[in-house]
Order: sequence, then C-alpha cells, then structure tokens
Amino acid sequence: MHELTYTSLAKKNIGLKDLNDILDEANEFNKAHSITGCLVYHNGLFVQTLHGEKKVIFNLLKSIKSDNRHSNLNLVWEGPAEKEVFQGWHMAFFSPKNSNKPSEELIDFERNLITLSSFYQADSASVRIFWSIVKDLCLNEAKMP
Repeated sequence: MHELTYTSLAKKNIGLKDLNDILDEANEFNKAHSITGCLVYHNGLFVQTLHGEKKVIFNLLKSIKSDNRHSNLNLVWEGPAEKEVFQGWHMAFFSPKNSNKPSEELIDFERNLITLSSFYQADSASVRIFWSIVKDLCLNEAKMP
C-alpha cells in the first residue's frame, strides 16, 4: 500500500454542483479501485490524502491534475503506507449560504476539522501532513505555492 497527500486550488467559480460531481466521481472510482482517503474542500483549497496501490493512486493524481476544476496541484508527500486510515471517509466541504460573514455553521465546521486533526497524530507522515494543512486552512494560515 502507498499513500500521498496533495493540495490544489479550486477554480474561481466552483459551485456546489461541481463539488458534488467531484464527490460522486471520487466515490465511484475509489470504490472500484480500492482507494481510501479523505478530501477536504474549504476556502477555495482542496487537500486530499489517498491510500492504495502506488500505480493506481499516481494515475488518479494525473487525472486530478488534468481536471479543470483544480489548478496548482502540489504533491506534498508520498511514500509507503503501513495501514489505511480513512476507510469509509469521503469528502468534507462547507457551502456557505450566500454570505461573506462567518456563520456559526462555518465556525462549527472549522472547529470539527481542527478537533479531528488532533486525533491523527500517531498515523503516517502523509496523514499528519494532511491534518496539519487542514488545521492551518481552518485557521486561515494555509499557504499555497
């Protein structure tokens, strides 16, 4: 088993339909190819960690890189994995209700992700990096190259 973590920017006008399409496509493909992982979308940034057969996840990464809903894909980490961490996980995203002001729902979403990030400290480097990026993103400290 192998794992990788990447970040990418969402296209500027990405909408709820795009996000749902990404989720549906990912669920179908990942199930058919024994890939597990977690995808978080927040503030225009995707962060994803994938676990599976090395060739399969790198082929998937190529496909993601050519998807016009993403840009600036950055492979943050890759290496062998001892175990799958995110069995049954899919994608977390928050869709604000036409408001630029932080809502209670958004604040709860960010707090939940930050809390989840604290439970994965003992896992692989890829998973620790993934959660570190998610935590920084929720704290508005994420940096994209």
